[in-house]
Amino acid sequence: MNPRLRLALVIARRVAILVALMVILVRPTAGEADVPTQVADVEVVVVLDRTRSMAALDYDGKQPRIDGARADLEELAAELPGARFGLLTYGLDVQFELPFTTDVNAFTAAMETIQLESPTGGVGSSLDRPRQQLVDILTDAQEQRPDRRRMIVFVSDGERTMDGDTKSYDEVGDLVAGGLVLGYGTTKGAPMPAGDNLKDDDEFVQDPSTGTDAISKADPDALRELAGQLGVEFVERTEPGGMAEFADEFEATYVPGEDDDQVRAENEVTWIAGLALFPLALLELRSGWRALWTSRNALAGDRGKGGRR
Repeated sequence: MNPRLRLALVIARRVAILVALMVILVRPTAGEADVPTQVADVEVVVVLDRTRSMAALDYDGKQPRIDGARADLEELAAELPGARFGLLTYGLDVQFELPFTTDVNAFTAAMETIQLESPTGGVGSSLDRPRQQLVDILTDAQEQRPDRRRMIVFVSDGERTMDGDTKSYDEVGDLVAGGLVLGYGTTKGAPMPAGDNLKDDDEFVQDPSTGTDAISKADPDALRELAGQLGVEFVERTEPGGMAEFADEFEATYVPGEDDDQVRAENEVTWIAGLALFPLALLELRSGWRALWTSRNALAGDRGKGGRR
């Protein structure tokens, strides 16, 4: 072969190897593809109290109750990867903020964007306000996925400011396999900031009957009664952390995800560069080995000639 052509081929091969290595380092993608997932066999419906009393400053010192609830729910979701979480909130009205999803980021974002009722936007609080919607959600979930176990996490301070009897949650208890009632606040109570940022240097909600700061008092007894009707454990939450031990009670096992559980991910095409690099590397090794072998033979020949002189 022409020496110039051989040199050109060697240079081209080495440039191609360098390009392939650079492509592998960059890890290019082309479009998206479904990634098979493993999901927990539990569906967790979170019922979150968003009445103004959840702004009261008696969680972990002088923090808003809602901040503690958000932190605990985020920790619980992180401890149950692959579980389907749904978020139901209640105040003046009841809203299914987030249908069941395995997307923890979507669940966390939904909690972070929940706004508590304004001081004048509610009509009083009662634990049984979301009861019927909760029955409907759980019944529908049972029909759609009878093989999954449904769990409930009810989050509230338990305060009741409406007259009349509270409807029982026994029917809901028949639809769930377990869960938790998480209680926030103290029986001594605390004032409630009137502003949206929930800081203790804001003006406080006023009691119209006295003209002084209104005090919201938690009612753990009401929450214990609720937990009994649901057949789950009641836990008073006064400081962050420790939710991992409660996650164990959900006893989640993992099953292959269904179509709507699939995660979309970028489709890497690095393997194409890898396929191209393999034969080029073999040719480079072969070339190097032949050059080494030729050099050794040439040196051996020179030594032989020298010995016969």
